[in-house]
Amino acid sequence: MYDNWQDHVAAAVFAASTTTWYSLVDRDVKAPYLDEFFHVPQAQKYCAGDYTWDPKITTPPGLYLVAKLLSPILGCSMRSLRAQNVFALSFIFFKVLQIRRRIQPRGHGQWKVEALHPKPSDDSLEEHVWTEKDQTPFTTALTAFNIAAFPPLFFFGALYYTDVMSTAAVLISYDAFLKRATKPEKSVFDDLFAVFIGVVALFFRQTNIFWVAVFPAGLTVIEALKQNGRTTCSATNQGYVAILQQAWSKGTVRDRSLRDGGLAISDAVMLLLTTAIAALRYPLKVLRAIIPYVVLLVLFAGFVAWNGSVVLGDKSAHTATIHTPQMLYFWPYIALFSAPILVGPLFTCVAHMFPAQLGVKLGVRRKSSYAIYPSLSQGVLFVACGLIAVHFNTIIHPYTLADNRHYVFYVFRLLLRHPALKYLAVPVYYVCFWLSIQSLAHPTADPEIKIITLEAKPPGEAERILKSPTRISFIIIWLLTTALSVVTAPLVEPRYFIIPWIIWRLHVPYSPTILSIAGRMYTADLRVVVETVWLVAMNQVLQHIFLYKTFTWPSEPGNVQRFLW
Repeated sequence: MYDNWQDHVAAAVFAASTTTWYSLVDRDVKAPYLDEFFHVPQAQKYCAGDYTWDPKITTPPGLYLVAKLLSPILGCSMRSLRAQNVFALSFIFFKVLQIRRRIQPRGHGQWKVEALHPKPSDDSLEEHVWTEKDQTPFTTALTAFNIAAFPPLFFFGALYYTDVMSTAAVLISYDAFLKRATKPEKSVFDDLFAVFIGVVALFFRQTNIFWVAVFPAGLTVIEALKQNGRTTCSATNQGYVAILQQAWSKGTVRDRSLRDGGLAISDAVMLLLTTAIAALRYPLKVLRAIIPYVVLLVLFAGFVAWNGSVVLGDKSAHTATIHTPQMLYFWPYIALFSAPILVGPLFTCVAHMFPAQLGVKLGVRRKSSYAIYPSLSQGVLFVACGLIAVHFNTIIHPYTLADNRHYVFYVFRLLLRHPALKYLAVPVYYVCFWLSIQSLAHPTADPEIKIITLEAKPPGEAERILKSPTRISFIIIWLLTTALSVVTAPLVEPRYFIIPWIIWRLHVPYSPTILSIAGRMYTADLRVVVETVWLVAMNQVLQHIFLYKTFTWPSEPGNVQRFLW
């Protein structure tokens, strides 16, 4: 299950953290709280063989079917139901570890580092060469810990909510997609398993359809068109007409690296156009590649037609609508939880302002040719569209301002203090957007670092640690999938952003910084260590508030209320 001591230590610490949090909640919160008021009785009815449905519950019965399945072993008390999410959260840690290893190749044993590093005396470069242990096992284990400890997810690991098991099911589906993508020929079993695990994920939350069908289908189309000689067309000296002609004649897709120039509007447009043209040129190849995801979409459409709505119950309060500002709120959400990760692209922009000595200590070149700055056209387009969205499409759901137990209540009360605040926030959204996207560029640290594995199997494998750039296609497909999953929801809910954040965080690349300690050189991704401290501290604060900063409503004297997401 775990490959090295770093995995074992991270798993043990995470298990202890989840168990402690569960024990504290079990001690202090004796009655079902908030949504548990619906979920716990429904699960207990399923355990008793009563399958009548509570019309106030909107999500499918996956959570209760798991309770029914495990009831002979765990029983169906509220305590045992909550414990199921503790196990699910620990499983998420393990699954994230697996996925991260697939996304981020690792070396074996030791590697040699060749780096150009600024001299202390000025900003010129001198070459350093040294040997050190492979750093990726530590970084991968810590990354898995951080993702599983994501506050909106970790918090509900001690309560009986749908989100933890729903996230686990989506991660199983994504892992299956990654394994399937590595096979030149897809078997019938691969297709059937993709459909099966996709259906399982849909039994927990309807919006999972976008992450188990639309997202992998989009990535599969791109990869299918790149096979058999139809490789990425990334040259910048070709005219647009020539690129489009090549997309038809050879099936090439213009899919540049994010590192080559950021998320340029022209690159995004050319990606979409060349993909559409190449897909029309080779429709059978594309269709064969995405068959399991088409099946999932057809099954989901059939469910919606049969049910008359996406949600099962409380349909009047959960009518699908277009709510485009959701995609604006997502970026400060990332910035809040991932501030240490966003420091990388910020440093590359402001490094020239540092004194030479400070730049050396931080491992940042003051005159880096790699620094990428926000695009004026991109910024203007984002801000213009954002202003239009908040002016014409800001939706304040009745539930948002009706319940002061949720943190979102206070965020929107702040935004509504003055009519201009929602407009002034748009440039802030853009800064958070740009930093989030640039954090996916590979690497975010100074590129003058070359890592060569000394014991690679096969030879040269670990060199890919700094040679696997994030492509524009991944960014566009991830953005479109995120938009589809949240813009149809009128209610702003932090839990809706959990899966988009996890997918983003899984693909943030390893970004080494050069450290000089006691005269020796080392490389380390310090962002991940700082991120651990940041998330653990945040969880501690939120847990303390939930457990000990209670209050009561005058309308319900004696009923203890608690703050939560």
